[in-house]
Amino acid sequence: HLIPACLRLREAFPDAKITIVPGFLVPIAGGGVKAPVTPFVDRVAMAVIAFDEWPLVDVSSMEEELPTPNYTFQTIEALVGDLPAARIGWMIGVDQLANFTEWKNARRILELASLIVLPRPSLKAGDTLTLAQTVATALGFSVTVDAENQRIDLDGGGSIYVMTKAPASVSSSEIRALAAQSLSKIKNMVPHSVIEYITDLGLYQQVVSQDYLTT
Repeated sequence: HLIPACLRLREAFPDAKITIVPGFLVPIAGGGVKAPVTPFVDRVAMAVIAFDEWPLVDVSSMEEELPTPNYTFQTIEALVGDLPAARIGWMIGVDQLANFTEWKNARRILELASLIVLPRPSLKAGDTLTLAQTVATALGFSVTVDAENQRIDLDGGGSIYVMTKAPASVSSSEIRALAAQSLSKIKNMVPHSVIEYITDLGLYQQVVSQDYLTT
């Protein structure tokens, strides 16, 4: 399900290197953590298989080495440490942008990196740009709006890019649910090589009734 999003990124930033960073232990609102349905090593392996032949796309297991739960600002700080001269963009969906001010150290994220916001078909790009401006100003940034290029530049931080073309929308939870019913139902959603990996290990064949653990 990430491949359509990567295609849109490649169109907008043709020379950029794309890094897929599977979450090791992801925090959720209320002090809990998202319970991984599949072991981290298998999620990394499937990402590697899926993007094996893609130029300028790699997969990083870096979050395994970071403090848990894995907050985005910590991952970005680690990336900046490894790539001090790089301009880093962090891809999120517009639904995540809506609650971005509630993220741990949200301002720090925008001080170190830019956001690349994937739209939803139901929301106009102009409305997403307005939302991005509201988020940036709420975090204390002075902003310059480039409506023509759908970008907001932050004084003392990166930028917020609003993508104008939404990728095909399918969530990982939807894919897992379909895979639990029959792997034939996901044959057009994930690469065949990934389906072979799922088959070999028998992943997603049991319905998971509890998605979250609390701490």
